[in-house]
Amino acid sequence: MSEAYVLLNVNFKEQKRIIEEAQRIPTVKTAKTVYGIYDILIVLESSNLQELKNAIDIDINRIKGIDNLTTLISVSN
Repeated sequence: MSEAYVLLNVNFKEQKRIIEEAQRIPTVKTAKTVYGIYDILIVLESSNLQELKNAIDIDINRIKGIDNLTTLISVSN
């Protein structure tokens, strides 16, 4: 099982909507507000690495209001 952690910088006014949209993506395990350098943390999980990549490259990138996106992918051995 692989996990991906997506860290977002967003406009504060758009934060709730962005989290709601992210939670509709099938591979999203959780999406929540965080405090610090980033505004939102999205955790995705799948046994298919290509499915994670598509969720990030297509589904998350389609969400309006994201100013910056940082991705970390964890692959179990």
